Amino acid sequence: MDQGTGPIRVLVVEDSEEDREHLASLLSAAHGMGYALTFASDHVEAERELARAAHDICLLDYQLGARTGLEVLRSAAARRFAGPIVVLTGNDNYEIDLAVMKAGAVDFLSKDSLTAVLIERVIRYAIQQYANQAQFTYLAEHDQITGLFNRRVVQERIARKLAEPPERRAPFVVIYFDLDGFKSINDSLGHNVGDRALAVAAERLQACCSAQVLLGRVGGDEFVAVVDTDDTTEVDAMLRAVLDRFRQPVVVREHRLRVTISIGAARYPEDGADGMTLLTHADAAMYAAKRAGRDRFCWFADVDQATEAEPAELGNELRLALERDELYLVYQPQFELETGRIVALEALSRWHHSRLGPISPTRFVALAETSGFINRLSDWVLSSACRQYLAWRDYGLIDADVVLAVNVSAELVSNAGLLASVRRLIDERGMPPGCLELEFSESALILDNRIFDDLLVALKNMGVRVVIDDVGRGRSTLQSLTRRPVDVLKIDLNCLRGVVDNPSDQAMARAIIALGASLGMRVVAEGVENDGQRRFLADNHCGFAQGFYYAPGLTTPDVTELLAGLTAPIH
Repeated sequence: MDQGTGPIRVLVVEDSEEDREHLASLLSAAHGMGYALTFASDHVEAERELARAAHDICLLDYQLGARTGLEVLRSAAARRFAGPIVVLTGNDNYEIDLAVMKAGAVDFLSKDSLTAVLIERVIRYAIQQYANQAQFTYLAEHDQITGLFNRRVVQERIARKLAEPPERRAPFVVIYFDLDGFKSINDSLGHNVGDRALAVAAERLQACCSAQVLLGRVGGDEFVAVVDTDDTTEVDAMLRAVLDRFRQPVVVREHRLRVTISIGAARYPEDGADGMTLLTHADAAMYAAKRAGRDRFCWFADVDQATEAEPAELGNELRLALERDELYLVYQPQFELETGRIVALEALSRWHHSRLGPISPTRFVALAETSGFINRLSDWVLSSACRQYLAWRDYGLIDADVVLAVNVSAELVSNAGLLASVRRLIDERGMPPGCLELEFSESALILDNRIFDDLLVALKNMGVRVVIDDVGRGRSTLQSLTRRPVDVLKIDLNCLRGVVDNPSDQAMARAIIALGASLGMRVVAEGVENDGQRRFLADNHCGFAQGFYYAPGLTTPDVTELLAGLTAPIH
């Protein structure tokens, strides 16, 4: 909420004339900004004023004659009020405090304790807290480039529609939009031009869709709309308008870009009875439009199901997965055991195939390594993860010492492209090198010593932190760690699984923790799944951990909520 240079507009809901005068006197004596006061003396006037949306904050008396401020807080007008509500009372009661805070108040104050300094501070902090909360909520629900809703919100809105009782459930249409050839813009002109082109695409979609259409960006160059209608003629007209609009060049700075669009649509209930099926079928129809020549739309009912079901060679599908935006990242936080503070976020790649569903990371990473696709995949992971990390930093959601961890395939140890990618992220994107951790599997230690050592030295010279993952799996390489410039050791999750009752695993875990401590390395236990493992780590002075016991791999919106304090980790 931005007051600019004008006074703060305060709605005072108070039935006592004496108390109204006292509040006015306190605010006039405050030494901060000026205040423009509006008074309401009962719940009817209060709800009318709240509905006007002409105030920055509301000071609400709890006792309004025979009614209470709690009733006002629960009113539709209060729920729509775009500002904080502070409850004032002459009865300092803990149960009332809990009730009004649960109903949406941001603070609860005793009238007897009010002073000019206190009331000014409460108003200032309440407005700032409300603004921060609104910003965090916005970040958790909206795409940062286009301002549209994100994937999670789209899925939640569809789920909400399907949660209605059957007799009230109305037909609707799910539409997938995918920009044709968009990846070449990023590759040839850079992400700044690409991001602006995405923003223009979002503006064009909004211009063609009515205000009642739910519109979101769900991936790199993919958008989804949900239209409350069963009139396919109406939807056809809207989609033709979208196609026509996208046939016009997109102008970004000195560049005139031709960016057409392919569209797929699926209807509820004909094409699916649940949200995931509808999204998948709309997605399949969109790909059918691409195969038919792009720059067109297709209904799922018109897709050749036999052709859709034909198996494709998975290696070729993986190469297309980036363009199709089937690949995405999740982030698993690492926690400091003593304080519970997040100290790192590990980026993990995921593949949701349009027909086959989720593909195991172990499977597709191995496929990328054998098919020669691993360099491009790793470059995408690094670039995407660093971009998101910098966005969280820019919004002040992570501390300056929180690091980003990215796994590196052993296949890239001798690849000069890895160092070039890292240098580009540091020099061009502004990624702080000390906040980037590259994780190498313990198996990399048995590779050619000179090549691996040269890579580690080059990374350390750039300021990048080096992590050895899966320590304890090979059980023959601990000594070699002492000769290498390593910052972090991660205890292998298979070793950790037996620390509760397996003496061999206990001894190995203790040895890794002791080795890390003696060499000044941070030791992280990964794959923590239960309290017994946590207790073992704490008792043996392991400082950091990650795993499902604390938090799983989280999508970008979920991490944003966690960092913003809107949700809490499991433990």
